[in-house]
This record gives sequence, structure tokens and C-alpha cells, in this order.
Amino acid sequence: MDIVEFFQEYNGTLAVLISIVIALIAFYNYIVVRRSEERGRQYDRYHRLLEDLNIRNQGDAPFIDRQIAVVYELRNFPEYYPVTLRILKRSLAHWRYLEQTSKILNDRVNTLFSEAELTIRFIKEYYEVRSYLCLDNGEG
Repeated sequence: MDIVEFFQEYNGTLAVLISIVIALIAFYNYIVVRRSEERGRQYDRYHRLLEDLNIRNQGDAPFIDRQIAVVYELRNFPEYYPVTLRILKRSLAHWRYLEQTSKILNDRVNTLFSEAELTIRFIKEYYEVRSYLCLDNGEG
């Protein structure tokens, strides 16, 4: 059987296979584009949260409550855990300094400290579990 006879005999099957391959390539491209768009949205959300965390305010209670919520929400961005740890550790030091120099005196600030420490602990436990399960890819 030469190639011409092969194509004549299996032209229907080949057409279906080629159609399936083209559909799979289109589906793969769709998934890649969607993932890229989602990464862009995640990036924007993460940076808006960081902006909310670092906006200066006069230490009023609603603002501190918002900061507490932002610190908690940072747990939802595992791809940013390494930088989140560094930011929270630096912010904790800064907040403690402000508290010690009496620039902010508020019971809710202690809640912000606690939430930041809980989030740091959460992220560290995440890395311990990944390391235990051999899923660590060298980050953090």
C-alpha cells in the first residue's frame, strides 16, 4: 500500500484525527490565555491589598480593622508567600516601633500584630507541609 492508497482508504479517519488535534490545540491556547489573565488579576488584587495595608491613616479603628482583613487575605496568594513574609516581618517591626514611640495607642493594634503573626505562622506551616510532601520548589 503506497501513501496515496493509504490516504484514500483512511481519509475520513485522518480528517477526524486532524480535527481533534486542532481542537486540542485551540483548547490548550484558550487555557493558557485564561491562566495568564487570572495571574494578571491575582497580581492586581495582591498589589491592591498591599496598598491598602500600607496607606497611612491616623490610626482610627475602621482603618485598623481594614488592615487586619488585608493581612488575613494575604494568605490567599501562595505564589507571593516569600515576599509576603518579608513584608509582614518588616511591617511588624515598623508597627511595634510606632507603638513604642507612642505614635499609635490603640488596643486594636495588638489585634493587627496578632493577625500578622498568625499569617506568618500560616505561611511557614504551608512551607513545612510542602517540604514534608516533597513539593518544595526552592521558594521561601
